[in-house]
Amino acid sequence: MPVPSLRMRVIFAMAGIGISVWALTVPFAKIRFGLDDGTLGFMLLAGGGGGVLVMPFAGLAVARFGSRAVLTVAGLGVLLLMPLLAIAPSAFAFTAILFVYGVAFGLLDIAMNAQGAVVERRSGRLLMSGFHGFYSAGTLGVSLVIILLLRLHLSYPLCSALAGLVMLLMLLAAPGLIGKAGDAPATGRHFAWPNKAAIVLGLCCFACFMTEGVATDWSTIYLRFNRNMPLDAAPLGYAAFAVAMTLSRFLGDAVSTRLGKPMVMRMGCALAVLGFGLAVFITAGWVDVVGFGLVGLGIANIAPLVFSAAARVPGMAANHSAPAIMALGYTGFLIGPVVIGLVANHLGLGFALGLDAALLAATFFAAKAVA
Repeated sequence: MPVPSLRMRVIFAMAGIGISVWALTVPFAKIRFGLDDGTLGFMLLAGGGGGVLVMPFAGLAVARFGSRAVLTVAGLGVLLLMPLLAIAPSAFAFTAILFVYGVAFGLLDIAMNAQGAVVERRSGRLLMSGFHGFYSAGTLGVSLVIILLLRLHLSYPLCSALAGLVMLLMLLAAPGLIGKAGDAPATGRHFAWPNKAAIVLGLCCFACFMTEGVATDWSTIYLRFNRNMPLDAAPLGYAAFAVAMTLSRFLGDAVSTRLGKPMVMRMGCALAVLGFGLAVFITAGWVDVVGFGLVGLGIANIAPLVFSAAARVPGMAANHSAPAIMALGYTGFLIGPVVIGLVANHLGLGFALGLDAALLAATFFAAKAVA
């Protein structure tokens, strides 16, 4: 059977569009509902919370129905819910929709990475960074297109609906993926506690997802309200993050093969810390955009390396290890926006970003886990 690597890239790009539209919705929600940073942080808890809560059941769903079926249904849920976030009539409705969106996206994330691991294993070479490169390309492409459409005075809800239509067309690649019979073997147990190796990988995923959540939810707000950049230019921080992440991931498989996975992870942590340093200590908005770009360049290959390792944790079946590791990662995505919002309310958003940089500095010393 041919390895459907091209179709897998399309699915990852589709998911990237979904997360990017979520990110771009956040500042519009803040303005529309008149929210402070702390309140917005608690509201964003709903999206990550939905993702974390569904993780234990996502592994069961993949084992029962197959990764292809789960990612198809979850992808439909994401693209249908996405426009609703842009037209939610109240902060409460926005939070409720965001929770369901988080559930759907969590299922999609588990299923597409499970399918990606199968495709990578069948190919006999490293592919996961490249898959995530297309995820980043999706985030980048839709960010730039929506910025352009906003400059042309299209409404944001219309932009969100158009992105959903593009996702629907991309989801048509799903039927050509590997069916349930080709998924990694699943054990008969419903749940299993993660072992030490899984926990270490999960903590690396926690740091990476927290940083990605911070860039997703707060980079635009930081540039808009802390650096006084105009609303149509502030998303360039997130766009720089996405551009750098995309380029880094497309090179990640080749660099990891040449230098080794732990070295790539250590270099990434160092670059991301440097990027946060620029964003926090240099007050020029355009330098801060470069800083967020370095953050994206640095963390780009951490998640792909972790996800690849998650499918081969010693002593655990893949349908148990991968959801456990990704649940810890989503906890970082969940906790990150809340912690950033709370700390920002008392000590400033710049200080809060420094806490994320400190976490990445600690992750530097755990890089051996992805070997």
